[in-house]
Amino acid sequence: MDFGHKTFWHYLQKQREEVESLLEEVELRAYELLLASQNAMWVLEQQHSASEPTVEECGVYDDEPLEKPKKFVIPQTIDIEDIEDPVDVALREKREELWEKIWTRLARYCAPVRSRYYNERVAVIWSCVARAVYTDRYLMVVAQNYRYITSMLSDAELDLPTVDRLWKAIKDLYVDDVRAAIDDVLHPIRPLGEYVIVFGIRVHKELSGSGLPFHGWGHMTAVFPCYSCVRRVCQTVDDIVALTRYALLSGGGIAQSQTKYEFKYEGSRQLSICGFIPNVMEDVGTRNKVEKCNCFIKKNRPHWTETKLNNAMCVGLSLTDPKTQLFVNACLRHPDLMVLCRKGSDGRLIRSKPLCGTEVRKADTRAGLQKTPWSQKEAIYFQDSILEEARPIVTHEKSLGDCFQVAIVDGGDGDAQHFVDKLVNMWYQVYEVEDFRELLLVIGQPYLDNEELEVDEIQKPYSIPIIPNIEFDVLKSYKKLWGRAPREGRLVDDEIQMEIIAN
Repeated sequence: MDFGHKTFWHYLQKQREEVESLLEEVELRAYELLLASQNAMWVLEQQHSASEPTVEECGVYDDEPLEKPKKFVIPQTIDIEDIEDPVDVALREKREELWEKIWTRLARYCAPVRSRYYNERVAVIWSCVARAVYTDRYLMVVAQNYRYITSMLSDAELDLPTVDRLWKAIKDLYVDDVRAAIDDVLHPIRPLGEYVIVFGIRVHKELSGSGLPFHGWGHMTAVFPCYSCVRRVCQTVDDIVALTRYALLSGGGIAQSQTKYEFKYEGSRQLSICGFIPNVMEDVGTRNKVEKCNCFIKKNRPHWTETKLNNAMCVGLSLTDPKTQLFVNACLRHPDLMVLCRKGSDGRLIRSKPLCGTEVRKADTRAGLQKTPWSQKEAIYFQDSILEEARPIVTHEKSLGDCFQVAIVDGGDGDAQHFVDKLVNMWYQVYEVEDFRELLLVIGQPYLDNEELEVDEIQKPYSIPIIPNIEFDVLKSYKKLWGRAPREGRLVDDEIQMEIIAN
């Protein structure tokens, strides 16, 4: 029998929705007034797309029904007022867990304390948090209660929904947000451009236009230890070369997924550190294939056909590095290589000879194939459009055409590994070195001289003598950053998927 309970329940639900809608309107209006006071209405345009995942509700409760409570007699010595509500306990524990996740995640980004860039890295971390806050209207309004970012990050009185919202904003930062946060730290005062102030930090609308210093790629890879992710913010081929060199010279290594700087061939590292970073390195497989045909269409005798497949490689090189032209000239002179190149997408095409991808010759006997020249009529050549494959990929939709586009086909003997070896040897000649060790020294020394790479004074045996990009002892970073140990004496799972690659 229904005494109006359902009707009253639906009425309460409707009232709750109306109140929530009103609160959202008030929140949005407060956000707009706050931005208007700083002449920063442009921030409203920075909101993420509505198609992206929304903040999920906090899962304090599970879907399983609660068990029927057992009868419990309260001892007379216990004050009833001292008994906490189990719901309050669960909410507090959930909030503390989220705080620990935030504190652990931010500590994970820290550089070793002995690094000269430790304080700069901490500033980048705070700038990232400011970036996480400024596009969330609720967090932005809450942030007005704090003068410093550390005050908000240590406020134990924040309610669970706010902490949960802050955690998701931090862990869901985009790689472009991190790049902009670094720019905010390195170039805080600018003669032109709009910005909004969050916790006293200037969050600029646009990038300053200045490139990252070499150690700046360390800040990027500390937050995003993924080569493909960080490569998305590269604006030029020089950016890609700098990122790749940092990954190789710093010794830490970063994960590689869609785009790579290290391939399965010995020598790919040497090529990458020289700035020769192709999108792919493919092997045609068995280069020479001999077939016998018994169709007797020629003089009533069987005939033999040999097909030769040539390995090809396309790459976009730097237009500003003087070594690029020396390398291309060496390729043009090499007797085994067929080269097609141009400077930029609209540059004049330069070729040593037509790029022959497949060569064919025929003879009446297998032995006769060796004496028969390759047929020019049956050869298959690459089109000039192959240079489109040389454009370095940044994202699935974007590639960089402003580069020295080079397509190289190996017409000599040997497999793909031999092809790579030829290219490596030419780079050795360009840099006037004998081996990889000397190459590392020649390329890395300027970064050491400028202290963009730091020599580790407490180097361990058999380790790379460079101060690592991040402090691998996260507990140590945690204590240094927050001035205390985790609440339970151990770190929580901060839900990061990290792959450390040792070079």
